[in-house]
Amino acid sequence: MQYGHFDAANNEYVIDRVDLPTSWTNYLGVEDMCAVVNHTAGGYLFYKTPEYHRITRFRANSVPMDRPGDYIYLRDKKDGDYWSISWQPVGKPLDQAKYICHHGMSVTTYECDYKGIHATQKMSIPIGDNALIWDVTVRNDSDELRSLDVFSYAEFSYHHIQIDNQNYQMSLYCAGSEYKNGTILYDLFYEEEGYQYFTANFEPDGFDCLRDVFLGTYNTETNPVAVINGKCSGSFEKGGNHCAALQKGIELKPGEEKRLIFFLGEGKYDEADKIKAKYADPSALDSAYQELRKFWEKKQQSFKVTSPDAGIDTMINTWTLYQSEINVMFSRFASFIEVGGRTGLGYRDTAQDSMTVIPSNPEGCRKRIVELLRALTTSGYGIHLFEPRWFAPKDENENKKKPFKSPTVIPEVEGKSRVHGLDDACSDDALWLVPSITEYVKETGDFGFLDEKFGYADGGEGTVYEHMKKIVEFSLREVGSHGVCKGLRADWNDCLNLGGGESALVTFLLYRALDCMKEVALYSGKESDAAYYQQGMNELKDITDNVLWDGEWFLRGFTGNGRKIGTHENTEGKVHLESNAWAVLSGAADEEKSRKALDSIRENLFTPYGIMLNAPVYTVPDDDIGFVARVYPGLKENGSIFSHPNPWVWSAECRMGNGDRAMEYYHSLCPFYQNDKIETRWAEPYSYCQFISGKDHTTYGRAHHPFMTGSGGWAYFAVTHYILGVRPGFDELTVDPCIPGSWDGFTVSRRFRGEEYEIRVSNPDHVQKGVKKIVLDGAEVDRISFDRQETGSKHIVEVTMG
Repeated sequence: MQYGHFDAANNEYVIDRVDLPTSWTNYLGVEDMCAVVNHTAGGYLFYKTPEYHRITRFRANSVPMDRPGDYIYLRDKKDGDYWSISWQPVGKPLDQAKYICHHGMSVTTYECDYKGIHATQKMSIPIGDNALIWDVTVRNDSDELRSLDVFSYAEFSYHHIQIDNQNYQMSLYCAGSEYKNGTILYDLFYEEEGYQYFTANFEPDGFDCLRDVFLGTYNTETNPVAVINGKCSGSFEKGGNHCAALQKGIELKPGEEKRLIFFLGEGKYDEADKIKAKYADPSALDSAYQELRKFWEKKQQSFKVTSPDAGIDTMINTWTLYQSEINVMFSRFASFIEVGGRTGLGYRDTAQDSMTVIPSNPEGCRKRIVELLRALTTSGYGIHLFEPRWFAPKDENENKKKPFKSPTVIPEVEGKSRVHGLDDACSDDALWLVPSITEYVKETGDFGFLDEKFGYADGGEGTVYEHMKKIVEFSLREVGSHGVCKGLRADWNDCLNLGGGESALVTFLLYRALDCMKEVALYSGKESDAAYYQQGMNELKDITDNVLWDGEWFLRGFTGNGRKIGTHENTEGKVHLESNAWAVLSGAADEEKSRKALDSIRENLFTPYGIMLNAPVYTVPDDDIGFVARVYPGLKENGSIFSHPNPWVWSAECRMGNGDRAMEYYHSLCPFYQNDKIETRWAEPYSYCQFISGKDHTTYGRAHHPFMTGSGGWAYFAVTHYILGVRPGFDELTVDPCIPGSWDGFTVSRRFRGEEYEIRVSNPDHVQKGVKKIVLDGAEVDRISFDRQETGSKHIVEVTMG
């Protein structure tokens, strides 16, 4: 069953059946302000942090679903009938009104046709503005004069989520509202700079600042009293619950259209006046849309593919790139699932995210990498969850003098007191950072970055290269009795709590990190370091072959008392995805064992919806293994199709030359191919989700928790670097595809260090992997080396597979 379609020409997903089984979301904004909105205009707005600077209120997991939001009501003065431009909150029957939602890149538009009135509400946060703009057009498609009232509605939040949700003895008395010259001002007087405004490009006929007056004590957003009565009350006061409601009466002749623009922004009256002046001519807003479109087009041009596969083209060129960028911009704690109760950066998540979109966002990825470097301890482990401001130099934090110290100030604690001990460290966290830094240097050519100095979370400073050395030294040191890396608190799988146990996954991640360090050392002329890292890799290869191999697949690890995890001897949890994928992807496993491990993944874990994390599922609690054995079978870490590690298998299959199998796996998980299966999937077909219910759960095939997951970034990385095989080196651009044998070829436009490469891959022999000829600008070459003297030039690369 389909609820919408991909519109590639406009970079949109168009939802033309809005009675979805769950909420489909989008993200607006690319700088400090962000709005999370859904297909019925539900959602919330925040500035910099959803925990400490929430602007509009949102009741997550509530009934009705996803309220409140950013609503525009229309009321017919003749008969009193009213509706909203978005289907909700009024919710007219779908056989009487037609609703459409367009989710685009940083823009969402709602459309409604009802009783001869066509209306749109276009939502965006223009580049350079700290304001969410509601661009409303109303057109009379009937043959008679129409008189309408237009009402806006959003509910203000007290900035601090915990105070807003729990501490009503404070939140209900520390914010106020007022109205002047067409602008509502919301004032959080306990905060030094706590002001928001709501205004419009017209003189309102009425307003309400108090939620309970506009809605009515016993009404909801579905049936606001002010809309029913056709009149706002002019309410405002110090204290209480506040809203942004402006009323404007309009008359429309047949065929006539009027445009009303609303602004919900950060600041006082002067900021409201500035933005009204800026967009006094609505064409200025049209120009802002073009600027936003060009912003995303520039990112898309960093890597653009044309292939025989519609899903690859649509997702990689637009939606998977977009999802990956959103994770780098706003981290993981702003969604309809993570609603702001915690913020900051998860170390392992951010380290992986910062690796995935360096071609399109080198500055943003570098910023995240630097924040992670500062959150590394001198011991070599990362702070698992942290706020970047804890460890930033004082001159990077906002230190302007404040007029008073607020009772609700964001807690400021010295960085060192935020440094947790080894007992709370996750064994994999910092290992992800080493390949991310390596990838950043390869992509940008910023070799001097390795010598830049940054602080450690617990004091002192070192170069980037020294930070990387500390990371691998930590993992080389923290090993158990089998010589396998310790699992510590967790090792990517947060529910596999090994305690004193050992992790095969971390061992393979260490192998990969050592390989990266060897590459960096060789390129930097540090040959003794390179030899040292090669020795470490040799030792890990020996452990891989003699300790971790189980005959047909690789172990997941050992419990604290020495029991094997992920062995044929187990009745539950025999085979695990993570360790087997990374044994191959890291290069630690030899060819024969690699092929057997991948075959075991296919035989034991593959489903039509993707690859399960482990099987058979755990049904009996086993605290030696960890909480995973207590998770409901088929959900989350216990036998679900956990999306994040699925691309690890695609990449491993490509490493072994299995293009057909890699593409089959890609198709099984890729949301694009589930657009006609929404009765099963439920979630967005344009966004990877955290996990899909496994075959041992009653909701088998249902996707959960979209957007804010590493699945998108890893899917983008796996397709671009391994399936299409276009990846950077220190002094070259590699093209080494692994594609289905049925493909005739594909083309990629790739921006690399200021140069443009038009890469044309042909596959006349219909092989899955192998390059027999490269022609660069008409001359046959062994490799595509980077000539720093030719920056800004364009190149034609013809690659023949065989």
